[in-house]
Amino acid sequence: MSPGGHLVTTALACGGVYALTGSVALIAGLAAGGFFIDLDHVLDYVMVEGQRDLRPAAFLRYYSEQRMRRVALLLHSYELLAVLMAVAWLVNSVPLWGYVLGMLLHLPLDIVFNGRLVSRNLVPFYSLLYRARFGFRAGPLLGLASVQPRAGGFWRNFFAEFFPRADVKARPAAVLRTGSLRTG
Repeated sequence: MSPGGHLVTTALACGGVYALTGSVALIAGLAAGGFFIDLDHVLDYVMVEGQRDLRPAAFLRYYSEQRMRRVALLLHSYELLAVLMAVAWLVNSVPLWGYVLGMLLHLPLDIVFNGRLVSRNLVPFYSLLYRARFGFRAGPLLGLASVQPRAGGFWRNFFAEFFPRADVKARPAAVLRTGSLRTG
């Protein structure tokens, strides 16, 4: 999902949770887990990919055109989610429960929306151990064969869900289950 999509869904969730609980600590954690979790893309961009162009438009274009060679994404993992849930349970931290809630919002949205852009089933992708098994290489993990440029500028890519690509169609259910179009 695009950053703008996560911003909108997280803002709506924060508004709803605040209306129900009145807890600023809970929504702070929710905002971190729902939106700011994507800061690991910046870490990947600079530390893993070695990119030095820190302009927001260049960073967003790099990801929207699927140029990444490796995807560590340490904050996007079921393993981290499980550890954080256990710690939140043990210490009963409201902000940490909010972060967990944010992750529970963020990861499924990524699976659904990003799954439309790649040729692989993204459910296993969000396991850190699974990504490690592939050496964090984007090609085998995501089925990226070539760069797929997106029309439009920064804001169009930031809020990509509100400006769907004409060349991307929803994949058949067989692709979602198997990660390929092969049958039989």
